Amino acid sequence: MNELRHRSTTEEDRLDEISEKDHSFTAVQTLLLKVIEKKYNNVHFRHRAFLYLSLFLLLLIYFSYTLVQALQCHNAGLTTAFEETLDQQPVFISDSNKRGFAVVERSGERDLYLKKFRVDKLRSDSLPLNRHLADYRPEVCKVKLYKKTRLTISVVIVLDIAPPSVVLRAIFSAIRRTRPENLADIVLYAQKGSVDMSEYIYAHSLSQTVRIVTSPTKKTLSAARNEAVTYAKGDILVFIPEASEILPGWAEPLLEAFSDNPALLAGLSMDEINGETFAQVEHVPWHLISIPRWDFVTAAPIEIPEHEQKRRGLLPYPDASPVRTPVLQFLPWAAGKEHFLKLGGLDEGMLGTASEVPGDILELSIRWWSCGGEVVYLPCSKVAFVTLSGGPPLSGHLLAENQLYNSGRTATRWGSQYSQFYHEAVPKSRYQSASHSSRLEHVISSLSCQTLNWFIVNIAVDWNFGGKLIRQGAIKSTQGNACVDAMGHDGRYSPGRPEFYSCHGGYSQRWVYLTSNKQIRTETGKCLSSDPYWHDVITLDYCGEGHQWRWEPVTGGSNIGYLIYKDLCLEYRPENHLLFYVPCKQTASQQFTFEIIPP
Repeated sequence: MNELRHRSTTEEDRLDEISEKDHSFTAVQTLLLKVIEKKYNNVHFRHRAFLYLSLFLLLLIYFSYTLVQALQCHNAGLTTAFEETLDQQPVFISDSNKRGFAVVERSGERDLYLKKFRVDKLRSDSLPLNRHLADYRPEVCKVKLYKKTRLTISVVIVLDIAPPSVVLRAIFSAIRRTRPENLADIVLYAQKGSVDMSEYIYAHSLSQTVRIVTSPTKKTLSAARNEAVTYAKGDILVFIPEASEILPGWAEPLLEAFSDNPALLAGLSMDEINGETFAQVEHVPWHLISIPRWDFVTAAPIEIPEHEQKRRGLLPYPDASPVRTPVLQFLPWAAGKEHFLKLGGLDEGMLGTASEVPGDILELSIRWWSCGGEVVYLPCSKVAFVTLSGGPPLSGHLLAENQLYNSGRTATRWGSQYSQFYHEAVPKSRYQSASHSSRLEHVISSLSCQTLNWFIVNIAVDWNFGGKLIRQGAIKSTQGNACVDAMGHDGRYSPGRPEFYSCHGGYSQRWVYLTSNKQIRTETGKCLSSDPYWHDVITLDYCGEGHQWRWEPVTGGSNIGYLIYKDLCLEYRPENHLLFYVPCKQTASQQFTFEIIPP
C-alpha cells in the first residue's frame, strides 16, 4: 500500500514537471493522459476524472444546442421580441412619445381603470407579455402526434376598449405558441374609439408579423371581422377577442383538423382569466356541443349524443378528435378562409357593437352546414378569454332589442316554415319586422344550399321540433306563480332534482312534451323521471325507456290538465319546492298548464 502511494506521488511530480515545460497541456489533457497510460490505480482519482469529463461534455452539448437555436431564429427572421422569455415587459408610450414602463399606482387609479377598461389595467401592465399559462387540456391531447402541414394561420383581433398590455399579451401568445412557418400574420382591426396600437407594435418590433387595419367609423363586430379578413394572408382565419391569450399546444390540433377538411368552421375550447387578478381558471367542459334554440340567437349546451360518440369511436384518438356540433356559440372560433369568403362571411346587417353581435355565429353555423361545410368543436385547441367586470357594455334594453332584431333576421331567412315555434319562443317577434340581406340571399341561392328542415333532420337531430311536439313552454301550477324549474341540472353530467320556482320564462323553465315518446324534456335532452332514492319525488335524468307521461285535460279542449306519471299525478305543494307525484285526487294542486312566458 505504501508502495502504491509512493508511485502515485512520484507520477504526480513527473506530470507537474511536464506541465511546467509544456504549457499546452491543459487540465483535461493531463487527466486523459493519466487514465490512458494507466499510471494510477487509485479508484477515487478515476471517479474524479469521469466527473470532470462528464461536465465538459455537458457544457459542449449545451453550447452547441444554443448555437443551433440561434441560427434557426436568424433563418426564420425572428427578432428579440419573439424570444420565449418570461421577463418581457410591456413598453408604454406616454403623451409626450417617451417610452417607459408601468408607473406606481396612484390613489383611486385602479377603480378608474376598472370602470374604463373593465379589467385591472395596472395588474395587466405589471405582468410579462409572454408569461407561462397552464395546459388544462386532456392528457390525450398532449401525447397525440399531429401531422405537419403547410397551412398558415391568420389571427384576427378587433380592437375595442382593452388596454395596450392586454392586446399585446394576446399578440405575444399567438406568436410564441405558433410555429413561424404556420403563422401568416396577425390582423388588428382598429376603429374609432379603440386604442392606437401602432407605437406599441413598433416598440416591440412586431411590424413584420402584425398588420393594423384602421377604420374612421365605429362598426359592429361582424362588419369589422368581414373587412379584416380581406387583409389576412393565411389559409385559416382565427377570430379571438382582444382580451384573450392563446394557450400551449393550440395550433397543431387546429392545423390537422383543417388539413383534413378545409371547409371547416371550428369552435375552440376555452379557459378563463380573471379580469382583476389575471389568474387562469379552467372553464368550459370540452365535451359539450350546442343545439340552437327557437329564438335563433342562443344555443343550449348538451352532452355529446350517442351517435356522435359512436362516430368518434371509430377514429384514432377519439377523445382528441373534433366533435361535430350543430352550431357554435362561444367567442374564439376559426374558419377556412376560402369557404368563409365563398359563403359571404358574417351577416353585417345584424345589430350589435364592436364586442358583441347576438346570434351572428349561430346563423353562420346553420348556413355553413346547409351550404356544404362542417361545424366542429376542437377539444385540443384552447384559448383563454379575460372576463370583463362591470357588466356588458350595452344596456339591458338595447341588448334585448339587438337580440330581437337579429333573431327575426335569422328566422326570416331560415325558419319561415317553423314560424309557430319561433313566435312562441319570442312573443315580441309578432310585432317586429326584420330586413333581408340580399347579398347573403344571393349566395344561398347560387350555392343551392339546403333548407332548415334538412338541417334539423340531418344535423340537429336532437332538436325538438315539428310534428313531434304536443306542448311546450313553462309548466305552471294553477295555484300560484310557480313553475317547474330545472335549477341548473339540465346541462350537468349527473341527475338533479328540479323544483317549483317563481315563473320567469327563462330557459330553465322551458319544457317540451313529445308525441313520439311521451316524454317531458328540457331543450338539452334531460327528462322528468322518478327519483331512484325518493319514491315519490321527480328528478331530472337522462332520457330513457319508462319515462312516459300522460296529459289529461280537465275538460275536453282545456289548456289545464293533469300530468300523470306511472298512474300517479304531479302535485304542487307550496310548503315544499320539490316535485311530488302522488295518487291522483283531481285537486287544484294537481292541475297545470303549459304557458309561453316572455323572459
